[in-house]
Amino acid sequence: MTLKLLSDEHVHPDVVQALRRRFPDLDAVSIYDTDWRGLPDPPLLEILDADKRTLLTRDVNSIPSHANARLAAGLTHGGILYVDSKRHRQTEVRGLIRRLTEIIQRHGGEDWTCRSAWL
Repeated sequence: MTLKLLSDEHVHPDVVQALRRRFPDLDAVSIYDTDWRGLPDPPLLEILDADKRTLLTRDVNSIPSHANARLAAGLTHGGILYVDSKRHRQTEVRGLIRRLTEIIQRHGGEDWTCRSAWL
């Protein structure tokens, strides 16, 4: 499986736990399980790019501008999956897991570098 995920502070850690149970080969980590918690967005995107890891986030206010700034500077990013809070409320974990399961089944083997999608 090519897709590697990091869920940020805006995504409940239960989401990653459920994905790892469903897809044992999936490299998925919650930011709560790393030393990256609290990092500003630009250095986090740089770390994720170096690790070829896709960000799973609800932060649709600042992440897009930072990702676009990287691209404008000729840099890449590891990919971004944006969670639409209107479709998937913060407390609704099951629906988000179902949607991510679909994405992983359809596109988990693909390269997510510089790619983004909305859930």
